Amino acid sequence: MQIVEIKLRIKNEPSTFISYLEKLIKTIKFDDGEVLGIAVLLIKYGPDKLSDEQWAFFLGNGILYDKYIDKCDRCSEQMPWSNMYSAIFIHKDFLCANCRYMENKIKA
Repeated sequence: MQIVEIKLRIKNEPSTFISYLEKLIKTIKFDDGEVLGIAVLLIKYGPDKLSDEQWAFFLGNGILYDKYIDKCDRCSEQMPWSNMYSAIFIHKDFLCANCRYMENKIKA
């Protein structure tokens, strides 16, 4: 079920997801060549051009593996694609930008 929900989210927010994908590619976060190839196809042709098999493989082996957070750990709101990279790979706190700001303000 999660694959269907994420696929729909990507189709509804293609530009912000593609920006996230480009950042993942630039920082060499994909270990699997097939996942990387599908990511490039998605960027080049858009999310509507992938087959169901490509979606399942890409999401199951690429995005859901270690590159996706459904909700912020603090506020439980859906994690924006624009915050995903920093929450997972930079700060490693699984917080949206607003909650990270609040956490840092509390600590200061």
